[in-house]
This record gives sequence, C-alpha cells and structure tokens, in this order.
Amino acid sequence: MTNYLNLNTLTKGEPYTIYRKAIWIYIFLLIFEGALRKWFLPFLATPLLVVRDPIAIWLTIIGIQKGWIRNGYARTIMITASISFILTLVLGHHNLFVALFGWRIYFFHFPMIFVMGKVLTRTDLLKIGRFILWISLPMTILIFIQFHSPQTAWVNMGIGGEGTASFGGALGYMRPPGTFSFTSGYVSFQAIVGCYLLYYLLMNNTLPKEFQFSKITLTILAICYLLSIPTSISRTHFFQTGVFLIFLFIAAMRKNNLKNKFLKFVVITIIAGIILYLSGLGGTSLEAFTARFEGANKVEGGVEGVIGNRYVGGLFGSLINFTIPIFGYGIGLGTNAGAQIMGGNMYSFGFNGEVEWSRIIGECGMLLGLIIIIVRVLFSIEIWKKTYNLLVKKYDLLPWMLSAGMMLTVPQGQWSIPTNLGFCILFGGLTLASINCKKTSKRQ
Repeated sequence: MTNYLNLNTLTKGEPYTIYRKAIWIYIFLLIFEGALRKWFLPFLATPLLVVRDPIAIWLTIIGIQKGWIRNGYARTIMITASISFILTLVLGHHNLFVALFGWRIYFFHFPMIFVMGKVLTRTDLLKIGRFILWISLPMTILIFIQFHSPQTAWVNMGIGGEGTASFGGALGYMRPPGTFSFTSGYVSFQAIVGCYLLYYLLMNNTLPKEFQFSKITLTILAICYLLSIPTSISRTHFFQTGVFLIFLFIAAMRKNNLKNKFLKFVVITIIAGIILYLSGLGGTSLEAFTARFEGANKVEGGVEGVIGNRYVGGLFGSLINFTIPIFGYGIGLGTNAGAQIMGGNMYSFGFNGEVEWSRIIGECGMLLGLIIIIVRVLFSIEIWKKTYNLLVKKYDLLPWMLSAGMMLTVPQGQWSIPTNLGFCILFGGLTLASINCKKTSKRQ
C-alpha cells in the first residue's frame, strides 16, 4: 500500500502561509460569489463580478517580485495580452474599461496558476479536496430544491435579485445553478468534485487518517454526485464525468494494484445506479435530462456535432473568418460585461464570444490570438505529460486525476466568464501544485 511517511513531508513551505490563506479566500469567493450576487448582496451584483480580482492582482504581483512567474508560458501570455491591450486602445474599440477587463484575465489571473503551484503543499491539496467534497453535499440538496421549485422561488432568483439564474432545460424544468450565478459555474464546480471524488474512492485508505473519509460518507458523496448529473440537466456535466472515468480507467490499466480497486468501484457504481433508478429517486430529473440530451443532440447533430461545433469548429471557424481585423476588434469585447458596456452582446461584433477560441481571435486578431491559444494548449499538454509520468513512476494518482479537469478547462475553457475563469485557474494551479509537491516516499 502506498502511503506518506509523515505529515512533515506534507506541510513543507510554512513561510507561504499568508499566500495559501489568500488562495483559500479565492476558492471560498469562487464558490459563494454567486450567492452574494443573487441572494445576500444583490445591490452589489456588478462590483462583486470582480470580487476575486484583488486577490489575483496581489498574488501575481507577489509572484513577480519573488520570481515565481518566470515561466515562459506566463510571460508570453502576459506580454501578448499587453500588446493587444495597447493595440485595442489605438486601433480597436478604444474603451479603456473594456480593455482592462479583458487584459486582467491574462495578466493577473493566468499567472496565479504558477503562484498556486509554488505555495500549495500536498496538505493544502487534500484539505481543498475535502472542503469541496463536503460542500458538494449541501450543494446537491440545493440544486435538487432549485430543480423542483418554480422559477419565481427565492432559490432560483437571478443576479441582482431579478429574474431567474436558471437556464432552459427540458420538460418544463430548468438547469439549476446552485450557489453560482449561472449553471455553467455549477458544472465547473462539479468537475472538481468529480476529480477529487474518484481519487478518494480509490485512494482513501492510503491517506493519513485525518484526511480520510468514512465509508458511509464516501458512499453518500458518490450518490450525490450520481444524482447531480440528471438533476443538472447538463450534457457538459455528463460528458466531463465520462472523461474523468476514462482517466481513471487508464490509471487502473497502468497499475496492477489499482485494477482490483477500479473493478470494485465499477461494480459498486453500477449497483448504486440501479438502486437509485429503481427507488425512483431522481426519476423526474432523469426524464428531463434524457429529453434534453435527445433534443439537443438532434439540433447539434449528436456527439460528433457537439465536438465539432464547440471545439474543432471554434478554432477553424475563426481561422476562416476573414472579416476579423488583423489585430482583432479589441481585447475584452468578447466578454459579456465588455460587450454590454459597448452596447451589444457576445454575438454583436463579428465573432462568437461564447466559443473561447473564437472569442480570443475575435478580440486579439489572428496573430496574437493564436499565440494565446497555442500557449494555453502547450502548457496544458506539458503539465498533463508530467502527471502521467508521476502516475507511472511514482504511483501518484492525484495529479493525474486533477489533470483530467485541467485538460477540459485550461486549453479551451471560457475565460470570458469570471466564474469559469476562476475554476480554470483553480484546476491549473491545483494540478501544477500536485506535481511540484509530489509524493517523495512509498511504503509497500
């Protein structure tokens, strides 16, 4: 059995305590920022949109001062975004506030990944995982209530206390957002839940006692996660869960001592799914999810259409869009906030702001936009390779499972949406930290 020698190995880096506390505040605000904007401080909905920015700015400045952000990927994106910022004011939309809103994504948030990778320890990663998994329990109850409540109910209140935060679903039911501003935030949250949950389901007994869950708790966590898939009425949630399971399967096939655990996990999951189905719990949400899945697939041409339109089409559609100026329309214009300031929406300016690569090229132009896209892709591939090497050589499953979510978010996640941006940065930072504070000892 693989284990850690002691907690001293886990808690190296105490001088960075203040920075780790700032990251904890960032995570807390990321999860509950939407609740503040909808329920508790609706009159501050607009300024709360950037409530995490001061933390990102401070940590990035600290990282620059201490030499933690010397990475070529970070420097390239920061320089490229700054050039785009200047060109925006000279040749683009000329709006300083919109340009700053877009520039901050690359200059302050993306570098946070490297600060997190420097200061977080394995103890922090496990504590963060436990915190997120515990939060997933009341979050599941909340989305269940939102799903079955009318759109006029308080739990479904929209940003600023107006309208509804839910998106269209199926059979008269809406996609619940949980504590987040929109359902995309909840789906991103469930991505981290899924990666950590699968890790704990296989490795729980190998962790120090203070980081373990009881079997009953793990079972409840797994049931809540299974229920969240149909209740969310989100195909993205379903597909990303499939990706996580593929990563887990690859890990199990690479390590003999994981195969038995994986097979046991599969059997238990199937049995739990059958019990949930026969019990009728979540039956209504399953019907709504199935209806949305079938209806959306018909519109988008099935799984192939979804992949083609959302991923491959997002890049190549921009490459053949010759109406986009060489330096783009201006950084920040493809964000929802930026577009509204300029009197339009994410579709008003000659490109699709909801498709990430299309947004980047539309804002920054072909040359600078491609540089940003390539950096994001190459950085993700490099980190993913390192997690695979740790899996094979060190039997370390945590970096590998975190990289599953990282590969879904960092290369092409929607950075124009503040909540999605936060989860992309969190995934990147956690994965990089898991590599930098990898296990240093094994006991058979």
